[in-house]
Amino acid sequence: MNILILGGHGFIGSRVSQRLKKQGHTVGVVDCYHQYNAFPDWEYFPILDLRKTIAANDRTFVGRIEDKQFMEKTFAEFRPESVVHLGTYPNAKMVQNNIDDATGNMITATANILDLCVKHRVRKIVFSSSSMVYGDFKEQIPDETVTPNPNTLYGSYKYQGELMCKVWRRLHGLNYVIMRPSALYGCPDMIVRVISQLVKNALTRREMTVQGPDNKLDFSHVEDVAEYFVRATLSDVVDEVFNCTRGRGRRIIEAAEIIQSKIGVVKIVTKPHDEFYPNRDTLNSDKAVNLLGFQPLIDIEQGIPEYIDWFLKQRFYRDNLNF
Repeated sequence: MNILILGGHGFIGSRVSQRLKKQGHTVGVVDCYHQYNAFPDWEYFPILDLRKTIAANDRTFVGRIEDKQFMEKTFAEFRPESVVHLGTYPNAKMVQNNIDDATGNMITATANILDLCVKHRVRKIVFSSSSMVYGDFKEQIPDETVTPNPNTLYGSYKYQGELMCKVWRRLHGLNYVIMRPSALYGCPDMIVRVISQLVKNALTRREMTVQGPDNKLDFSHVEDVAEYFVRATLSDVVDEVFNCTRGRGRRIIEAAEIIQSKIGVVKIVTKPHDEFYPNRDTLNSDKAVNLLGFQPLIDIEQGIPEYIDWFLKQRFYRDNLNF
């Protein structure tokens, strides 16, 4: 198939592209290389080069998904049969710090993309949502039958994207699959997520601050999550919502202790939970395991040391963070 990945040179997108290429599909990537007013050039561009190499896609279309004319031209030229929509903000605080831009990216652009999928007769769109749509977990292990109740702007925008997919299905017959990952980590990634921030602080300050040490996150390795997205794209499954996580909540302090054991003498400081973020834990991903036929296997005992080994090998981190 011709498969178009929006945000295809991003963290998940590059891994999805890599897998689809290995299976013989023609992959187009749309990316605007957005730094979200957060990533310094010395970090962003070396990691972007790594992701481009990993993706190994056939065509690259450089531009913003908010640009209707650019996206119309891209669809007309590439003629995608499936679309994977990963062209979005990476986390909640970035959305809060860039509300106008994030609204255009996550709401208006998504509506335009759904219209283009209908116009160009795309067989399926795979939409990247988030576990943040659930807000504070009322159920210890929520499955997809739990009604979302987001309490961040990021979570509410992701949920709105889900609702739009369902509206376009009802009105226009566009097939969708909605994916809800959680607490991603792995490489190559910028220092933006819980584990990467803990690793940086451990190496540069010999101290890690854990906010809400007893809070749990369903840490999910990017390789596992990418495989879920690939299977959702290639399968005959349509019009479904999936949690796509490791399915095993772990206390954040457990992650810090694994980092401590790998790096050496590092102090762990605990503070109360950051009230900006919802309280989360394990997600029930049994539906994805059963319908998509994939069982994630990478736990933090394996994934965190591998990430630290990668981090230590990157000269741009050593030179700029002075560890």
